[in-house]
Amino acid sequence: MSNIETKIIGKVTATENKPTTTTTVYFWLREDAIVRPFDIVRIAHIPKKKNSASPSYSFALVKELSYITDSAGHLANYVSSDFGDVEAKEINKRLGTTIAEAEILGNSENIEMPIRDGARVEWAGADEIRKALGVHNLKEPIPAGYMETSRGDEISIDFEARYLIGPEAGHLNISGISGLASKTSYAMFLLNALQQRMKDEVSIILFNVKGPDLLAVDRSNDKLTEHQRAEWKKCGLDPRPLENVTYFYPYATKDRHDVFTDSQAPLDVIKTQIQEDRAFNYYYDVETFKGGEEGNETDVGRDKLGLLFSDIDDPQSTMESCIHALGEIEAETWDNLRKEIAGKTEAGQSGKKNISVQSWRKFSRIIGARTDHSLFTEKRVQDDHRQRLLIDGIKDLRPGKVLLIDIAPLPDYLQCLVFGDVIRTVFDAKLGLYSGVDRKDLGKVVIFADELNKYAPSSSGSRDRTLTRWLLEVTERGRSLGVILFGAEQFRSDIHPRVLGNCATNVYGRTNPVELSKGADYKFFSPSNKSSLSRMRQGEMLLQHSVFHTPLIKARFPFPAYEQLNK
Repeated sequence: MSNIETKIIGKVTATENKPTTTTTVYFWLREDAIVRPFDIVRIAHIPKKKNSASPSYSFALVKELSYITDSAGHLANYVSSDFGDVEAKEINKRLGTTIAEAEILGNSENIEMPIRDGARVEWAGADEIRKALGVHNLKEPIPAGYMETSRGDEISIDFEARYLIGPEAGHLNISGISGLASKTSYAMFLLNALQQRMKDEVSIILFNVKGPDLLAVDRSNDKLTEHQRAEWKKCGLDPRPLENVTYFYPYATKDRHDVFTDSQAPLDVIKTQIQEDRAFNYYYDVETFKGGEEGNETDVGRDKLGLLFSDIDDPQSTMESCIHALGEIEAETWDNLRKEIAGKTEAGQSGKKNISVQSWRKFSRIIGARTDHSLFTEKRVQDDHRQRLLIDGIKDLRPGKVLLIDIAPLPDYLQCLVFGDVIRTVFDAKLGLYSGVDRKDLGKVVIFADELNKYAPSSSGSRDRTLTRWLLEVTERGRSLGVILFGAEQFRSDIHPRVLGNCATNVYGRTNPVELSKGADYKFFSPSNKSSLSRMRQGEMLLQHSVFHTPLIKARFPFPAYEQLNK
């Protein structure tokens, strides 16, 4: 038997009820053939030139498999088993075969005719699969994982950088249930790939939102097995952690062995970072929230103050009105600012005639309570406190560098403040609003944040809150400026639709069946795709990217190469 014959796994079948089309083909499988959804096959098709002896080849991705017999119905099968005798042995086997439904990806000669009945179906080779998927000739390939076929082939899958981080398209979203979906692990793999492939162009900002998860991303994972290291090589990458990382921890006045932070990072890890001059404590002074003239560094200071109210129901925007009715802030310390705001609650004050005294008192009470945190302080004289403003860390950002901001110890409203502050500061720096910062110096800034539903919820009342509006501005205008958002969440249905709509790349991890049934984005998934999503293993993802020739590709990715402090 020739090599060509051994590769044949079936033949195309076209019927009156289920004809082949330019987009769909059906084929029956050889009895011993093992195929699964997302496998890619090669099908012989008509040649481009009439008298040519060589056929063209169409490539198709298997979507669904079914097994049919010549039985008229289930009752007939029951009767044929001696009326339900489970011990009865059949004299003649029923005629039956496995039928595969596949999506046409393309043709070697760009022929878009339906495939003929009886055409041979064969396994596609690795190079043919990459070409069929549209990832064979990318200008700036960024490793996205690798796919495994039922035949045992392993094919590397790449994203096109121009459609991942701009300028053609941009932004990425990752969804899936906590733990099993490995959302953070995939995001870190992709960021590592960006740093290895585009070190001179891309800078990265990370937010640590859970425990000490990401507080050692520049330390090697010594527990990697040879198999796990080999997975990195399959993707064309070295199994190494991120490089040039600077850590910003939330400032705490209570001394914790001279580190002045209540971060959950192990003390030895923080002290090592301090010795290497890579760990600082961020804080907020009053100047950050003062208003200024347009174009100055403080032109959005009042809006940043509004982030403190991000989780408070304010349908009439009363708190926002209070912020902008404050007038010029003269206070230089937080105690004086609270007193200055409290003074607005007294009768006879000007500039607040349209705002009730009760609203001012509520505003003053919330400001007093929410700024009663060690994060809100003045800069200390002592250098060992290592205090730095977030804006200073962003100004120092350069291609190849990583800024990691720990917000895990903070309550939700302060997490929203820090995230919104960073998003707005980076965006304004790219607009050229900060003195001493050349927008080109920052490179393309990729910002990764987990729990995106906190910052851009699908329903935020009749009017989108300040943080959501800023995120919309980043996702709608950011790619042209070089500001790219990588977001992750458990449920896509919890995210603002315009934020999702602007993501050119989407990654789906293991997903709850309830979410699959109600999420609008899953309505167009085939039953087999939904089934795959509900039972995918760790390390597997469904990828959706602008340059792919198919809506979804199932891929694996390597185990994290950095030390995981929570493991």
